Amino acid sequence: MTQRKARITDNPCRPTPWGEHPPRDDDEARARLLDAAERCYERRGIARTTVDDVAKEAMVHRTTVYRYFGTRDDVLAFVMLRETTAVIDIAETALTQSGPFGERLLNALDATLDMVEQSRWLRVLFSPESLQMTVSAAASSVFRDQIRDVLRPHALTAKENGELREELDPDAAADWLVRIAQMLLMEHVSGANDAAADRRTVFRDFVIPGLLNPRLNPRL
Repeated sequence: MTQRKARITDNPCRPTPWGEHPPRDDDEARARLLDAAERCYERRGIARTTVDDVAKEAMVHRTTVYRYFGTRDDVLAFVMLRETTAVIDIAETALTQSGPFGERLLNALDATLDMVEQSRWLRVLFSPESLQMTVSAAASSVFRDQIRDVLRPHALTAKENGELREELDPDAAADWLVRIAQMLLMEHVSGANDAAADRRTVFRDFVIPGLLNPRLNPRL
């Protein structure tokens, strides 16, 4: 009886989760799931990729994907976070430079969108075909909180210095800036706008002045 049980359970043809090389830790597991998601996005498109697709690509059960990320939108949000780490760093570098808050914010928005537009993979994320999924993922608390964490301290300092309008909540201002940046980025990727100068003009003339104290911030 023992020998029969051993023959049944020790089946060399039985699939092993994660293939032949299971991850060393949770960080590696998450990275491999995100790698699998990116391969699925490139092969099937973002909108057509399901949690089951990601699980099959990574050779795990779908519950493993849910364990690490939750929903399909969360998977995409974490992919976006990983791919935009360098973009976020560029924004933070611009915001920590000297000068008026409005000028630093203008440079940060302009530089980050320019970097995204030059990235083949990020252009896929913000293409018209991926628009609905990307917007949904960008609304995820994971992605939104990461961007907000970068903008918050600079917005708070600007408010303390009287550069930000007194009635504005810095967190709400940060969220609004993210939405505007996404909208302009999607327009550029879809070909609705051709010149980066037009984007900078929108930021300078319409977006940023709505955040700043008009008494202390002349036109940029």
